[in-house]
Amino acid sequence: MKVSLIVAAAENDVIGRDNDLPWDLPEDRKRFKRLTNGHVLVSGRRNQDSIVDRLGRALPGRITVVVTRQPRPNDGPVLYQPSVEGALRTARSIEDFAGRDEVFVIGGAEIYALALPEVDRIYLTRVHGTVAGDVVMPEGWLDGFELVGREPQEGYTYEQYERPS
Repeated sequence: MKVSLIVAAAENDVIGRDNDLPWDLPEDRKRFKRLTNGHVLVSGRRNQDSIVDRLGRALPGRITVVVTRQPRPNDGPVLYQPSVEGALRTARSIEDFAGRDEVFVIGGAEIYALALPEVDRIYLTRVHGTVAGDVVMPEGWLDGFELVGREPQEGYTYEQYERPS
């Protein structure tokens, strides 16, 4: 079972500003949907809340396991766990039961940092340039991973990293 982290980050590792993305990349959103559709996602509560605020609902076609210290009843395609470990365990079980083999960690920064030791693959959209923001990836977050693919786009580059086995 692969645990994959999927993130868009500027060259200064900024990933958010004012509880939202600091850019609008429609093609990257399509890629995110294509990669994650049908899979189980692990998200932090604030990240999940921002998705629901933007879309008016949870991400369709996916089950999301939300990490929160505030207990909530499970709600359809959204489940709640009090820790990243519990969320990953739940996500892996659901993914395995469904006969699939990849779980996606979708943020925010605290969830990325806590999940990083379990991550096998990183799908990074590297936004060209530096961007002002208040949410940043943890220092050294790509340490221990090898770049295995690059696809330059206009204004950003898709990069894929793998943890050597």
